[in-house]
Amino acid sequence: MSYADLFFAALTYPDATPDRAIRGGVALARRFGGALTFLSVKIDLPQLHHPLANALLDLDRVSALEEARSAATAQLAATCARIAAEMADTPLHVETACAKLYEEADVIAAAARTRDLTMVPIGPAVLADQQLAEALLFGSGRPVVVFPDAAEIAPADRFGRIAIAWDGGAAAARALADALPALRRAGEVRIFTALGEKPQAVHGAAAALASHLERHGITTVIDERLAHDESIGQRLARYVDETAPELLVMGGYGHARLREFVLGGATRAVLEAPPCPVMLSH
Repeated sequence: MSYADLFFAALTYPDATPDRAIRGGVALARRFGGALTFLSVKIDLPQLHHPLANALLDLDRVSALEEARSAATAQLAATCARIAAEMADTPLHVETACAKLYEEADVIAAAARTRDLTMVPIGPAVLADQQLAEALLFGSGRPVVVFPDAAEIAPADRFGRIAIAWDGGAAAARALADALPALRRAGEVRIFTALGEKPQAVHGAAAALASHLERHGITTVIDERLAHDESIGQRLARYVDETAPELLVMGGYGHARLREFVLGGATRAVLEAPPCPVMLSH
């Protein structure tokens, strides 16, 4: 089994996905293997048809201009993706979608349901990125890879080192299964367990996982770390800083409530500021 159908969507309004993030997503696609579909989403702003407002502020004309700016940004994003894919030698298919304002995440999540995985850059450049990642994690049914939008990611044929954040839970098991094609392509696989974080996260908890991966031909190194008065997000960030994985695999914990997401501590930390590319499954 391998990845064949990867997905990356770029936002265009009010903030645009940066060119560097588009290049990073294309480079990650090369590491995962498989063809990449790049979707640039232009915005559909409603016409107000309010005579007084139009007389005073010309709002319908402003909406039309903003729509045109979004459409032009979508074209530029697609051009950037094509250039990046050619340089990275990554198969690429480009599509454009139109979404009503504030419904972009719904359109992207619907498209992601028939893909192997979806990549989302996270950072200060686009304020809606985190909300998009949350919508994909809980609404697409497929794994999501978040990565820092400012990261310089070089194209490569595989990942050198992948770390698995293992707590023995169901979401972590789902993420592990989704990540198997990448794990088979990795130069090194490490299993990280934060001891004491959850009742099942105890000494030796990763041994069964190591045996399972061994049956898949994947040799692992187990890293068990005790808490040092840190949050799980801080421990994950410190572990990534110490071991420098090119991909972190972990379960995404949380649930939706009235279109707001109640997230687990590690999931919240990663979606706010991913320390490296992180594959999440729920």
